[in-house]
Amino acid sequence: MAGYEILASILMLGGALLVLLSAVAMVRSRDALQMMNVFSPATGMGLPLVVAGVYVHLTGLNGFHWWVLVVSLITVVSLVIVSSLASNTLARAVYQSGAPVDPGTEPQDLARPSGD
Repeated sequence: MAGYEILASILMLGGALLVLLSAVAMVRSRDALQMMNVFSPATGMGLPLVVAGVYVHLTGLNGFHWWVLVVSLITVVSLVIVSSLASNTLARAVYQSGAPVDPGTEPQDLARPSGD
C-alpha cells in the first residue's frame, strides 16, 4: 500500500468518525438547538477531512492537477460557509417556532426584548 493511500484512508476515516460521533450525539441531545450544535464538528471538520482524503487519493493516483485542487478548495470553503449560515438560520427558525428549549440553555438572547 502506497503512502498516499494510507494518508487518504486516515483522513477519510477520521472525517467519517467525526460524522458518526456527531450523529450519535444528535440522538442524545435534549432539544433541536443542541442537535444542531453537536452536528457542527461534522460539517466543520468531518466533511472537509473526507474531501481532503479524496484529494490526496486522486493526487496520488493521477498526479497533481490544478483543477482537482481548485474543486477541493471550493468544496471545503463552501461546506464551511453554507454550514454556518444554515445552522444560524435553522437555530433562529427553531427558536422562533416555539419549539421547547432545554431550560439549561444559556444565554437565550432571542428571548430578550430587542431593546435590551
